[in-house]
Order: sequence, then C-alpha cells, then structure tokens
Amino acid sequence: MRTCKPFFGLRTLIVGDVNTGKTSYTQLLLLKCRGEKIIIVLDMAPEMVRGIGGKMKVPLDPDIHYFTTQIRPPRLTGKNEHESMKIASENAANIERDLFSKADSIPADALIINDVSLYLQMGNLKRLTHVLEKFPTVIMNGYFGNTFSEGPLTEKERGNMKRLMKVCNQVIEAGELNQGSE
Repeated sequence: MRTCKPFFGLRTLIVGDVNTGKTSYTQLLLLKCRGEKIIIVLDMAPEMVRGIGGKMKVPLDPDIHYFTTQIRPPRLTGKNEHESMKIASENAANIERDLFSKADSIPADALIINDVSLYLQMGNLKRLTHVLEKFPTVIMNGYFGNTFSEGPLTEKERGNMKRLMKVCNQVIEAGELNQGSE
C-alpha cells in the first residue's frame, strides 16, 4: 500500500490479539496519511507492561495533533477483577476528560485512535460514536483476542468491540497483516 487513500472517507477498525501488529500497522497508516490530511491521534494505550501495550511513535508535524493521557493496563496491574474494573473506569474518565475534549475542539480531517478497546472496557460506546461522527476518516485499533481470561471486564470490552465493528466500514484482522509485533 503506497498511500492511505483507500481509507479516506471510511471508518476502519484494526483488531487482533496482543502483539499482532495493530499499533505498528496504525502507525504505518499515519505515516502514509501524513501531509494529506489534518490528523488527530488519540493514544489510549498504556505504556508497555510485560511486553504488552505501548504508545504510538508520532512524528512532529504541524498537521498531526497527538494526545494521550494517564492510562494503566487494568488486567495487568489490578490485583483482582474488582480492582481491574476500578482502574478501567478511571481510564475511561481520563480518556473522556483529556482526549475526547481535544477531539471535539480541534478541526481535523481524520482521527486515529490507538487501543480503542481500552476505553471500551468501561467506557460508553455511544459517547465514542459521537466523537467518531465528527471525522470523515477514522482509523482505530483495538484488542480482540484470547490472551486475557474471561470475566466481566473482558466480556464488556469484547461486547463493545463487536458493536463497534458493526458501525465501521471495514474491519481488518491484524494477524493477517504480518507487519511485525506491537
């Protein structure tokens, strides 16, 4: 793929298990789109913990507005399901306060979201959809795999990801990309 033009005007979701290249592929698309669009990047990923997660590496560019916030990986840092859900709720509140407010206030042609599934663990899909509707082009990635054990947090995240897939124009399986690990 030489340009990101096949993604223009679409809502794209890249899904896969941990370390399947979701972030790497999203970053590649960002670099391909660079110079063609005013882009907002909302990085919802935590810092890497035990080889999982990690923020995007975004070049300095006046046409790219990069935002992130304090995010903790709930299932990797919570001592139990209750604590993990509390961390996920805090993450969702941070994302809404620090990231969604930025997306609402800056005019841009495209929105890129790294690790949208982290918000969907305890966040509101309708609130997310409202943010997405502002942008003609949306590229997102998120966890949709089997690495983490079942439980209320994983079930909510998986259910919200399935609903998000239904409002996207295209869903790409990261495991099929062979772009390397995240």
